[in-house]
Order: sequence, then C-alpha cells, then structure tokens
Amino acid sequence: MVRKVRQRWRRDRSSPQPSLDALAAYDERSDRLRLVEAVGPTKEVSEENRRYILRLLKITLLVCIVGMRFAIPLGSFPIPLPLVATYVFVVLARLRGGVRYNRVRTELFIASAALIVLATYLSQFFGNSISLNSVLLLLILWMPWVFCISIQFRDLFVPLARFYTRIMLVAAVVGVFQLGSQYAGVWVYQDYLLKFVPENLLIQDYNVSYELAWNDPTTKANAFVFLEPSFLCQYLALALVIALLIRAPAWQPALLGIGMASTLSGTGIILLVVAVGLMVVVAPNRIRPAYVLAGAVGLAIVFATPAANILLDRRDETSQQGSSGYIRFVQPYTEVSAGLSDNPTRLFVGAGPGSADRLLTSFRSGGDAVVYTIAPKLAFEYGLVAMVVFVAFLMVSVYRGPPIPVLPTAMLFMIFFLSGSLLQAHTVALAWLLTSLWGPPVTVGVSDALAAVMRRDRDQVPVA
Repeated sequence: MVRKVRQRWRRDRSSPQPSLDALAAYDERSDRLRLVEAVGPTKEVSEENRRYILRLLKITLLVCIVGMRFAIPLGSFPIPLPLVATYVFVVLARLRGGVRYNRVRTELFIASAALIVLATYLSQFFGNSISLNSVLLLLILWMPWVFCISIQFRDLFVPLARFYTRIMLVAAVVGVFQLGSQYAGVWVYQDYLLKFVPENLLIQDYNVSYELAWNDPTTKANAFVFLEPSFLCQYLALALVIALLIRAPAWQPALLGIGMASTLSGTGIILLVVAVGLMVVVAPNRIRPAYVLAGAVGLAIVFATPAANILLDRRDETSQQGSSGYIRFVQPYTEVSAGLSDNPTRLFVGAGPGSADRLLTSFRSGGDAVVYTIAPKLAFEYGLVAMVVFVAFLMVSVYRGPPIPVLPTAMLFMIFFLSGSLLQAHTVALAWLLTSLWGPPVTVGVSDALAAVMRRDRDQVPVA
C-alpha cells in the first residue's frame, strides 16, 4: 500500500543511456565472443556451480545428438530420449538457479497454446478427426522454450559451442569411414543399433539406412546414431558455421565439410551456403584466409571422390517432382494451399492435429514422403491465426538468443525449411540449446506493461 509505484516508463534524456545491444553485444573487432550486460548487479555464483551447469549443458547436448534414435516406450506412444533429457536439464538447472523463465516468451507461448487448443476443439466440433497425441506432443516439446539461462552463466555459450563442434567432428570421422570403407570394398554397411538394441527402444519411420539406388547397395553415411543422413549433413553444416564464428582451427571446418560430403545429402550444403553468404555480409572478419584455404583443400578432396558426381546431380532437384528437394521446398506449400482452399473453415481452425499426413498427399497415404515443415503444418492443422502467433513466439525466442551473429538465422532456416521439426524432439532440443536458451531472461512482459498503463489511468482519475 505504501510502496512507490513507477508510473513513468520512458527514460529521461539526461540519464545514462544503454547501448543499442547492451544485453548481448558482439564485438566484431575481437578474436573472441564477449558478453556485455546492462543490468544491475547479479548474484555471485561459485566455480562449482559454474562447472555443474556446464556439465549439465554438455550432457544434455550429447544425449540430444547421440540419443536421437532412442525412445522410452510408453504404450503405443514412445517418448523420444532428447525430450526426456531436456526436461531433466530444466529441473536440475532450476534447482541450482541455472535457468529462469522469460516473461515475454511465456506470454507468447500461452497465447499460441490457447489458440492451438481452441482450434483443436473447434476442429473436432466441426467433425474433423483429431490426434490428441499430436497436440499434446506439440505443447510438451516447445514448453521448455520459455526458459533462458541465468545471466551469470551466459558466458558458458562459447564452451558449449566448442563442445558441439567436437561432437560433430567425431560424427564426421565416422561418416567418412562409413562411405569410404564401402567404396573401398572393405566394409558392408550394417545398422549396429538396430542389430543390438531392441526395436521398441528405437524411433521408427525414418530412413536410417538410405541406399543410393535399387541397383547400388552403397548406403549414405549417418554416423550410426543419426535418424537420417540428411540430419547428419545439417548438423555438420551447423557445426561448420559455429566453428567459423568461434574461430576454431582451420582443419576443423575442413573435416566437417568432408563429413558433409560423406552423407551425399544436399540439405546441409544449402544451409551452409545460406549461412556463409550471410556471414560475408554481417561478419566478414570471421572468415579468415586459413578457412578459405582449408575450404579449397576440402573441395579438392571431395571432387576427387565418386561423391562429387552424386552431389552435382542434385543441383536442380527443386524443379523435379518427386525429388528430395521438390518435396521439401515446393510440394508442402502447394499441397497446404490447396488443402486450405478446399474448406474455408480450415483457414481459421485448421483441419485438426495430425491431419497433414492423413489428408494431404504423403508417404503414409501412398504418395510422396512430403516434409511438412513448421509453417505449413501449423497452418493446415491449426489455422492461420494460431500459426502466426506460434511463429512469432519461435522467432522471438531464436533471435533473442545467443550473443553471436548468423547462427540464429541459420537455425531458423534449418528448422523452417530443411527438416519437418515441429514434432521432432532432437531438432527442437538442439535449436533450444544452441539459440533460445541463451536469451536474456526478461521478467517484464506485456501483462506488466498493461498493468502499468491501468495503474497510471487509475491514478489520473480525479477524486470527486
């Protein structure tokens, strides 16, 4: 009753002004990443707590990558291991003050979740068939995105980025061995996980062993632990971009690039081209001469192998119906557009959770294995309104994430266009650990601003 309530929300011109990017400034002239916080004094943490949080981060990241093929059976609804690892991290880190919730993201998530639930109810009311497992998995998967790392631990991003690069260097070596030994005739591809691990503990319905053609038994590299060669290629491309940004030794980007070639997949190459092109514009000093030389050597090695012709043959896939590029970049949008126009009510409430694979042309219904990425899948299943709010929540989370350029845009490009990641636990967890988690833990949201406006209007009402 007696506490003074702030009514002026604009900073006086005579007061010290914060820098334009004070919460996460990136010094392009420096050889390393630096964090600059324009906040009040933070709580001191012990070195033991810092080591504990860093260990938690590394273990969670390792489980999300190496354990992406594993699941915990729960009846007919297996729980992906990366999803379990994410929630275990949030609980353990929260007990040590390692994570805090972000008010703005929480409000956006609640708004999008409410619209998704409302769209699901209305869709069922209109007689559409819905999948409750689909909508529940959607909400559970993305709920950890309301949490951010505490300010005291934000400098741990660089060690985690280096650790991710090391993991993918090992995966690149394994991938090169897989493809090279097959071409050399010294090893025949075998899925050792499928051979020694019970089937009910593995995620199903992915092309783990992807042969080049019906008459060519050569199998694309997946480092044994990746669900598809395309996932390995994308993760390697992301690691290569991070290696450039944190100024890793030149041999690391070269090895990561050779590992990408061993997957014989084009999605990671697209991601790399987009990220490097953006880096040339916004962070050109990250590209050292040693990286250019290493890239030239890596390309020379790749072009000296049979993999070069296979990769070059995929240049015009986006214009070929039925090809991997066409069903990833073109067909999802044309089919969703046609599906929405068939029934105008779908524009507002969607066709129901899980309906994209059931009603549209997809592999499950005898058609092409179309990859329905985040935007088209949300629009068709929950309507355009819910899609816009959820995408806003996602973009705010990613762009208000790590104190590093290029990486947020590269991650958004990956999850929006290259993988059907709306319900893929491993991709959602990786995007959170490398981008969204590192945003500033904002504790003032839209509700606080509205409350301040209401208090101001109430205090200005004249007393009779």
